[in-house]
Amino acid sequence: MSDHFDAINDSVRAALATSHDPTFVDVPFDTRAWQELDQLGFTTLALPSELGGSDGDLRDAAVACRSAALAAIPLTEANFLAVPALASAAVSWPGGVVTAAPAPELSLEGSDGVLSGRIARVPWLRYADHLVLILTGDSTTRLAVVATTAPGLTVVPGANVAGEPRDEALLTQVRPLVVADLPRVWDSTLVAQYGAAGRATQIAAAASEALALAARHTCERIQFGRPLARFQSVQHQLAQLAADAVTLQTAADAAVIALRDRTSQTPLLVAAAKIESSVLARRVSAVAHQLHGAIGFTTEHRLGACTTRMWSWREEFGNETIWKHRIADLVAMNDEDVWALLTDLVLDIRTEARA
Repeated sequence: MSDHFDAINDSVRAALATSHDPTFVDVPFDTRAWQELDQLGFTTLALPSELGGSDGDLRDAAVACRSAALAAIPLTEANFLAVPALASAAVSWPGGVVTAAPAPELSLEGSDGVLSGRIARVPWLRYADHLVLILTGDSTTRLAVVATTAPGLTVVPGANVAGEPRDEALLTQVRPLVVADLPRVWDSTLVAQYGAAGRATQIAAAASEALALAARHTCERIQFGRPLARFQSVQHQLAQLAADAVTLQTAADAAVIALRDRTSQTPLLVAAAKIESSVLARRVSAVAHQLHGAIGFTTEHRLGACTTRMWSWREEFGNETIWKHRIADLVAMNDEDVWALLTDLVLDIRTEARA
């Protein structure tokens, strides 16, 4: 990494050093970690300082989210959904614990501008102070900031397979704290791209952690008088795991950089990253569990927190099938010239992707 990204990574990891090991059963919210990262400015990395942010960019945010991928806080939702939308709408950071969600089925009602409807699977909603909604259902995309204590808002608890909260929000005549129009470029596709890039970043981080755990376990575990890592078949599996982890990280980096710069290659690179992360999550999980044996399936072992999160995140903001269809649409719009679509990529990620 560069010194700049090293500093972000080290600071985030230091803030999480005293947090409990991640689990996939009844995941508790890490209040202390959120407060410390919020005070350090890592919850608002890509938000301008005049709006209460840290004047960084999406690449900085991705490094922080990668370092805190397994943490029990909505850091990715804040940095990949709430912050970009708030920055585009010139709305200040609302403060406290902030989560965010797309709300394509909601729209402002009447002259009072209230919200009614249902939003499924909102990450960490039960612990949030504010919910940032991106309303893409009307001709004009709008941002709405809602206090979670607002009258008419009911939270129905839920969870994904990793135990992370995925709550249902039921809104009945809820009056937002802030409503603002977003630029025309903000549509359901761009919202999905931000979400997909965030999940690809998290999956890449979880895969890297699974690799580190597998490498350590196979070096420590003695079988037939020697470490497992000395067996050729195990070495081949570790090599495959390492290759997949690098592939995931490179794809996620490319997607984040393209999304930050809003290049013409953004749709293709984000789609490719989410496809790779969703597809490889299965193989990474299988190999890592095979290398660990039965111990990797226990609730006490950190590996389960990695793999169950990958299984959950691969489905969020579109699985591989959905994004494959999007690439097919891009090919169709490019006169079905796949070669031209690929060779026209001009994004230079060589310097940044090494960070």
